[in-house]
Amino acid sequence: MSDAVEVCVVGAGPAGAALATRLAQLGHDVALVEQHPVPRPHVGESLSAGIWPLLELLGVGDLVAQAAFTTTTTARVRWRDEHERRVRSPAGLTVDRGAFDAILLRRAHDAGARTLGPLRARRPVRIDEGWELTVGDRVLCARLLADASGRRRLLGGRCVPTAPRTLALHAVWHGGPPPDGAQTRVEALADGWLWGAHLPGGGFRAMAFVDPQTLLATGRDARGLYHRLLAQSSLFAELPAVGARAGRVHACAATSYGVPSAIDESSVKVGEAAFAIDPLSSSGVQTAIQSALAAAACVHSILAPDGDRRAALDYYGEYQRHAVADHAATAARLYAEHEPHADAAFWRRRSAAHAPAPPPRARPAAQLPELRARRVRLAAGAQLRETACVIGDRVEMRRALTHPQLDRPVAFLGGEELAPLLDALCAAPSLAQAVEAARRPAGTAAAVAWLHERGLLV
Repeated sequence: MSDAVEVCVVGAGPAGAALATRLAQLGHDVALVEQHPVPRPHVGESLSAGIWPLLELLGVGDLVAQAAFTTTTTARVRWRDEHERRVRSPAGLTVDRGAFDAILLRRAHDAGARTLGPLRARRPVRIDEGWELTVGDRVLCARLLADASGRRRLLGGRCVPTAPRTLALHAVWHGGPPPDGAQTRVEALADGWLWGAHLPGGGFRAMAFVDPQTLLATGRDARGLYHRLLAQSSLFAELPAVGARAGRVHACAATSYGVPSAIDESSVKVGEAAFAIDPLSSSGVQTAIQSALAAAACVHSILAPDGDRRAALDYYGEYQRHAVADHAATAARLYAEHEPHADAAFWRRRSAAHAPAPPPRARPAAQLPELRARRVRLAAGAQLRETACVIGDRVEMRRALTHPQLDRPVAFLGGEELAPLLDALCAAPSLAQAVEAARRPAGTAAAVAWLHERGLLV
């Protein structure tokens, strides 16, 4: 039996479900294939506060808020030194990943995506019209294939580690201490670090992150190594001390990486099929969904008869490269903050990529009030160049500001396109007249202040 579909998404985790939802909302014929029964057990229960705007965009914010998940605002942390600290942060979540993923999958179905599973998709084959892949007893022919299969990476290809290889050992403890007001725990040890949290459905998840060589040195005794690491801890040693019982100890890969190419005109990779970040950020789910939403705009542009395919390919390629580099640099900086074991191999190798913070940016020679009566121009090194940007539901080319002091080209400030503003500023007799003539004087004044603070106007 053969079926034709416009887009086939393989993998119904957060990235795959989010991509299928958005594409279905945009009117595309989407099939979402998942090999495992849903809900399914899954690690990665900690979600940072940045997840909320994404959930609202997908239309599941209320459903997640009403679920029996745990709001996390405080953590017990021993990281920079030997002292324990209570760290407050914006409200994130500790979730039951099976229930959370099921909410996203139902949303994709309700949006119009065909959900197929549990069915395993075999390695797809390129055909003239796109892709052909066998799913159970049927063959799907898809114009575009989205790989959301996680570290399995259905489409294969080269994978480039962005940090030393890391292994996660984890187990769920039952009968342990009740929640103490700090929902998560993070602790640095000589040979790795620990993370733990009380789970919404009961029990306490404790994870240890180590070099794979550390496990090999024990003769692959994962359970023995896991319990030895927790025994060295001050935040986790109480688990066995109060009679908590650990379930089976599992081991899984936790290495961060990126793939050299994540998109072409007939395929896209999202979530961990495109790149994986260090678990230290606790934002893996958020990052996966962000990649899916970026990919949705690109796929929509590729499939639209009047879409700018080249802009779509450029945008997602640059998005993925920047995300990989930014997350790797952030992780290296966080590892470099740990001092007690800075010379230990685990910490030294992970902080090696950390670049010292640049010196404070020099203030512009002229103060902003002094410039108001004068004509302004862009500073040396600043220029406007065509850049792929998400505009609504598509990717289009826009002129964006580039400068060595900017991490990425900037096309919009405060929701307003920047290039026309710069054209007007540089052409007006004075800065004050340009602001007064603007359609949104308040927004223009804020943009001028932003540009001046960075020394981009002279």
